[in-house]
Amino acid sequence: MREDIIGPWSRDKLKLLGKYLQAYVTIFKNQEWCQGYYYIDAFACSGKLRLRDADAQEYIDGSPLVALKLDPPFSGYFFVEISPWRIERLQELVGAYPNRQIQIFQGDSNKILMDEIMPKIRYADFKRGFIFLDPFGMQVEWQTVEKIAEARSLETFLNFPLMALNRSVLKSRFDEISEKDIERMNKFWGIDEWIGEIYSEQKNLFGGIEWEKTVSKARALANIFKGRLEKVFDCVSEPLVMRNSRNAPLYCLFYAGHNPTGKKITNDIFERYEHLGA
Repeated sequence: MREDIIGPWSRDKLKLLGKYLQAYVTIFKNQEWCQGYYYIDAFACSGKLRLRDADAQEYIDGSPLVALKLDPPFSGYFFVEISPWRIERLQELVGAYPNRQIQIFQGDSNKILMDEIMPKIRYADFKRGFIFLDPFGMQVEWQTVEKIAEARSLETFLNFPLMALNRSVLKSRFDEISEKDIERMNKFWGIDEWIGEIYSEQKNLFGGIEWEKTVSKARALANIFKGRLEKVFDCVSEPLVMRNSRNAPLYCLFYAGHNPTGKKITNDIFERYEHLGA
């Protein structure tokens, strides 16, 4: 049977998500003006996850179950996945949680979010939502991030894929990057100005000019992306660098939205994790 297998850092990430979501639903349950508050999981996986390298087979709740088990519940849940076998597992949650309003979508998250889900959660209709953007790599396009910001009804936790960028795209010299990967980066960043942010002109041994990577450290890259987020969102958290068992940076988590309280809660949760552990 197919399974989603994760490392311990992903368990920590899900704990952080659960802490924020609990604060979110606790606040919104008392907002009489609100006509519904919704959870959107753009890369939902299968619901149950198996921990890699555990002494025995150990399973934990994936992000859909983290959200479904909250008390009070969200007004509704939107789960998006592209993989057919994961969709089958998510469909089982509909029967397991008959009192939850669950909708499941299969396909490209960028398109489904913009065309199917966000139009249902309009600011003018006094509806609000939280989007968990946790892809395996660079699947989230900048135009999707912009649309989330423009809606003003949505907050998000966003995974900034440090390892995927450094390993598969950001070569030591710019001329080593393929045209396909440059196009991927342009869609991810929304502009090609990332080139000048990450690479700079350097003289080579022959007196010529080459564009060499001068920004590679996790927090430096994350802060460049934070600057992009701050151009479209009013409130962006400090990045939280998530690391593997060898202390190598894997990705950063960001909060982005228009809610100062959401930013404050997130920064408090992230700082506590960094100083004390999850």
